[in-house]
Amino acid sequence: MTQPVTYVELNSPDLPASAAFFRAVFGWEPQPFATPEYLVAPHGAGPGVDTALLASRDGQPRAVPVIQVPDLDAATAAVGAHGGTVVVPPFELAGVGRGCYVLDPAGLLIGLHAPDRR
Repeated sequence: MTQPVTYVELNSPDLPASAAFFRAVFGWEPQPFATPEYLVAPHGAGPGVDTALLASRDGQPRAVPVIQVPDLDAATAAVGAHGGTVVVPPFELAGVGRGCYVLDPAGLLIGLHAPDRR
């Protein structure tokens, strides 16, 4: 079984401009999630994935796919065993699960998320 991309984070150097753009062009309704600077536009009942809009920490625009994994500890171990690097260690997302960020051997940034199974 493959582990799907279930979420995408869009990092913007100008969050208000990007949020306005996605609202006007695509009809998205990004709402604050966890903090006012982390906006989520749910995909609703149709096909697609939820998408976050957030301010880029380093000022660079980027899209980060988030891959759902059943076990974050096993996934981070596999990342290291296959030449990748954990760049943001695992963290808790209250009521959502655990996440982290990794680089593949070529330097691609990927988010990992293990849902809360409680």
